[in-house]
Amino acid sequence: NEYKSYLSMADVRWPVHTKNFIREEFDLRNLARARYHPLQGVTVYNYKDEGEEGEKSAEQVEGGGEKEEETKDVLVFDPLSDVLASSDPLSGDDPLSAPTASPVVVTAATPYSSRNKHRGSPAVKDYWLDRREDILARFTTSQKLTLSATSSSHQRATNNSNLPEKVRDRLEQLDEMDDAPNLSNLTQSEYIKKIDDMGKKLYDAWNQEQRVSALKLCIQLAKLLIDTTIPQFYPSKFVLITDILVKFGELVFARLKDKAATVQGRISIPLRHDFTTKDVPDDAKETAANWFYKIASIRELLPRLYLQLSILKCNKFLFEEKHKEVLADISLAARGVGDPLVSNYLRCFVCRVGVLVDPGYTTYLKQLFQDALLVYPTVVHRSKKVPAGAGITPGEYCITHTPAYNWITCNHVLKLDPVDLETLIQQVFKLENKGVVLNAVLSSLPQEMVEVHVLEFLEEIISCKESSFGALHLLKSLGEKICTSTNIEPKKRKKLIREAWRSISSLGTFSTDYMECVLVWIKFIVVDPCGEAYLDVVLEDIIKHLLPARSFESCYPQLESTLSVLLNSQLSIEDLLTLTKFLPFLDLFQKENVKVDACKAVLREVERRCTSSLDNAMAINGLLYISKILHNSVNALSLEDQKRDISRLINCFISKVDLKKDFEGQLSFYVDCRASLSNLDAVLAYLVQCVCTLSLCTLNRIKGNHTKKTGQFIRGCLAYCYITIPSIDNVFTKLDLYLLSAECALINTSYTQCDTFYKESLNLLPDIPPTFDGTDGRTYSTENYVIDWMSRYVSSLIYVPDNPSHPPLEIYRSFLEALENFKHLTNTGVFRVHTLLLTYLIAVGQPSFPFTIENVVSNDKLYGQNKKFLQHLDDLIDDLVLKISSTLDAIGNLAQEKENMSELINLSVVLINGFDLTQANPYHLLSKVAKLCVEGSDTNYSLPASVTLNGVRNIQITPLLEKIQSEVSAAA
Repeated sequence: NEYKSYLSMADVRWPVHTKNFIREEFDLRNLARARYHPLQGVTVYNYKDEGEEGEKSAEQVEGGGEKEEETKDVLVFDPLSDVLASSDPLSGDDPLSAPTASPVVVTAATPYSSRNKHRGSPAVKDYWLDRREDILARFTTSQKLTLSATSSSHQRATNNSNLPEKVRDRLEQLDEMDDAPNLSNLTQSEYIKKIDDMGKKLYDAWNQEQRVSALKLCIQLAKLLIDTTIPQFYPSKFVLITDILVKFGELVFARLKDKAATVQGRISIPLRHDFTTKDVPDDAKETAANWFYKIASIRELLPRLYLQLSILKCNKFLFEEKHKEVLADISLAARGVGDPLVSNYLRCFVCRVGVLVDPGYTTYLKQLFQDALLVYPTVVHRSKKVPAGAGITPGEYCITHTPAYNWITCNHVLKLDPVDLETLIQQVFKLENKGVVLNAVLSSLPQEMVEVHVLEFLEEIISCKESSFGALHLLKSLGEKICTSTNIEPKKRKKLIREAWRSISSLGTFSTDYMECVLVWIKFIVVDPCGEAYLDVVLEDIIKHLLPARSFESCYPQLESTLSVLLNSQLSIEDLLTLTKFLPFLDLFQKENVKVDACKAVLREVERRCTSSLDNAMAINGLLYISKILHNSVNALSLEDQKRDISRLINCFISKVDLKKDFEGQLSFYVDCRASLSNLDAVLAYLVQCVCTLSLCTLNRIKGNHTKKTGQFIRGCLAYCYITIPSIDNVFTKLDLYLLSAECALINTSYTQCDTFYKESLNLLPDIPPTFDGTDGRTYSTENYVIDWMSRYVSSLIYVPDNPSHPPLEIYRSFLEALENFKHLTNTGVFRVHTLLLTYLIAVGQPSFPFTIENVVSNDKLYGQNKKFLQHLDDLIDDLVLKISSTLDAIGNLAQEKENMSELINLSVVLINGFDLTQANPYHLLSKVAKLCVEGSDTNYSLPASVTLNGVRNIQITPLLEKIQSEVSAAA
């Protein structure tokens, strides 16, 4: 009643329309729903023949499907149904998806029962390729190399009169070696390039059908394997040359197969894949025999053996089982090679070719393995007599034999039954100086066999004190074999870890070898459920070995791998960070970029694995220390992407910390973070958000009623925000945070702090630039952001109670003053803000607000429709309308622009919803706005239709709007 009497006062110029928010909410919820939506399923009407006309049932078919058995007529047609029903050209049979035999990857960990089944599968070749890459990367040299393919004897047959003419011709062709390369002082890369060039020449000669030239190039390559001057490079040289020889054998085989094709009419029928000797024509047999005769005429033993092995598969054109005899003969002939390095790699090539040609034949493998064992003492003896100037130690010389022994042993062990494996193990244990052979056996045995004899293997390894092949390498091989094992008994596992680590710690004189061994055994330790007890000892030992003389600088790759193993283990992040030696271990990463990457890896694991909250003080302090390292790595030269990535990781860590009911401890943690991480805006902004959240959690905890203690805590949180926000550089972030902090202060009934935040945010408006650079490199105006922020500012300001010692709506006046001083808004932007302010004043004039904040006495309750307050409000509205009218004149000439037309319609909605249009002032202002809309519209503009589309649904004002429309149209 008081409000109605106020509306009748003669001096009221802008009577505010009273709203019933409860009724409006009810009306909005009961609006008729849309009957059609483009994403809705297709409706299919089914007519059923049940004798009743007009009876039908509608059913919703999701995804546009149909039920054909019940449907007689489809009233709604889906244009996509035919497309979806049509056959997909990509859904047919894939010509590449034909069933093929999937290769079985043969690894040392494969059980022997399953390994026997797939013996000799195509995966064997892939297994060699894997070893090939490891050999090329491991066996290198910095010494100068000599490439010489001349005859070692330098003797040529001068009297061949007693030989048959064909044999004499072959010898004369092969003795023409004038083009053989003879180069010295080559670097490793130059040497490899020369070998590659010879391989290319071989292929070119073959393509030009110069078969003899291609064969001579193969002989030259094979002769290079006689030279063992640089033993440490011999394994890589062997790999490069034998790859070319194997390719040569494939070329010969393909050539013979083409020769064996039969011609019927004009059609050439190739030889089938599984052909036999009977299927080969006589011409192809004669050509094949000619190849074998040519190779048999090679004078030097080693080139002849290598070339015989390269075309071993071609024996199938002459005899069915000839290759078995050749493999056995060459296995015996390898005994005639005096140099143990050359003979062992010849055996390795025999094994490689034999496995490819006939995987099922393994008789020769036992002979090769036994011969390699017999040669091993010579290898050890030769290692002790390596010249001092050779650039290689005795142990390194023995290591050059490991690829050959590993490959021979791997293929020999592959098909042995458990009884034979036991015999082989005991045979190896009886050897003296058995390091290389023991390493080969460890690498080749199935994992379950090593698990059974693991303590025996460890005892034998510890007893290997010879310098030829140290126990550290063997311990590494043993660890690689069992690092993923979970079948070892707990007692045996504890003893194994204890004894193995004692040996590793005592033998770790060379930092790189030591770290490679440690890396393998840490994998075994972290698999153990009780492995956490050993990790501190391991990390302490690593620090003790690497810290003196800064040895860690040569072990960064191994250290990074060790850290990765620890982070990906079954240990939780909290358990890992509570290890007393983990942070000192992390300090070994002293190179700047390496240390940053290590710290990022730790925080990424926290982000990935830490699903629950962190409340362990030691873990929190450790992560804060790591975050500080990342923070200190940021400087003026750091890229924005780097800052963003580091900030994201640190914020993720901060979000994980939750001290539950210890709110003061949580705030203390945020204070420590601010002190340590003060140079990253994103981190500071997130800390302010966390503190605001903490204040709200405190409010929920006490159920909205603050005590003296909690009130002081809340003021401490708000003081934290007030101190932190100014240290942020980004003005947009500061504006958002000030507004957020003001809202938190309001909810917590801290009115003084609330007013301070609102006023401080207004002081930042002059600092807003007119434009900003987007992430795409383009420049954008800040107007949209500013208007959006002002909208949120004014919306939250509605519920802020006035300070009794200040004039009513003081913050609104400060905002209006700041808006007048802000020069970066266009006329349209100013008009939009004025419309927002008009909406604010209308809302403030309501007898009750649509929402309430618990324990907050807003202006609707504070003033209670006091006449002086309403008169003051009317004056403010009148002043604002004057500003809007002046702005209307400025944008009136541009009303045809879509943006301006939209703003004019929005103002119409505000006037219709907010004021009593029966009064003169609102009526005339609305008429002016409608006139501008008509003038700017290129179509027949309808005020009732436009405002109805923008949310006005009051039927009572429609006649009034139509009256305004008619007046405006008549004036136009």
